[in-house]
Amino acid sequence: MNLDLINNLFNNLKENEFVQNFMKELSEHLENNIGNNSNTASSVGEWNNLLSNDLTIDNQKVISKYRDEMLTERNNILQKYAENIKETGEMYYIYNISENKKNSYNLSNCTVEKSNEVITKQIEELPEGVRLGSVLREQNGSFILDVEATKIVGEEINQMIQEKLKQQDEYLDSKRIEGHVYEVGEKYSGRIWLYDLNNNPNSGVEGIEEIEFPKDLYQTAKEGDLFIYKNGEYQKQ
Repeated sequence: MNLDLINNLFNNLKENEFVQNFMKELSEHLENNIGNNSNTASSVGEWNNLLSNDLTIDNQKVISKYRDEMLTERNNILQKYAENIKETGEMYYIYNISENKKNSYNLSNCTVEKSNEVITKQIEELPEGVRLGSVLREQNGSFILDVEATKIVGEEINQMIQEKLKQQDEYLDSKRIEGHVYEVGEKYSGRIWLYDLNNNPNSGVEGIEEIEFPKDLYQTAKEGDLFIYKNGEYQKQ
């Protein structure tokens, strides 16, 4: 066999091995750090940005009613846990990235008496390994990352979110009534507000935030248009 050919094969093998090792290291780096730039932020559980204007979890849009309930329940979970460990220092929760201060996190105080207190800290001021969804405790003026609390709280919050998603499905199904006529209010980001014109007049016209509306009808739907829910789907009136 030609010596040059052997050398080329050997060099290609080394280059391929280098590329494979590089890709492996890059993949591991992204897995460890992607949480700071997306909805997933911790190896101990998934973090969801419940403050998102177009909240989507597990490829499912969340309507305003249940987003607000999720925020309230998350706050309750955090306050309850903070009460249980108050003797170890005030508890803080990293709930989002600061929009006003570069490379910084917003931390909410989880103590009931200070539930409205929010502080902003640069990442370099915080313990190594913190990320969105991390639980911190303040002791002697310094923050300590509470890994166990982060895991426990994160799992409880995620379980609550899954329960709320099921409740949302049941709620929306109950509002899609066969034969009822709905008037379009407004729409954005795949969401459309519909008003049930067949509601009991004494209870007023009820609006629902529909997230499963036919794409072809959504594109052309405008305020004031009427749709009937028939055979399990919306149809132009």
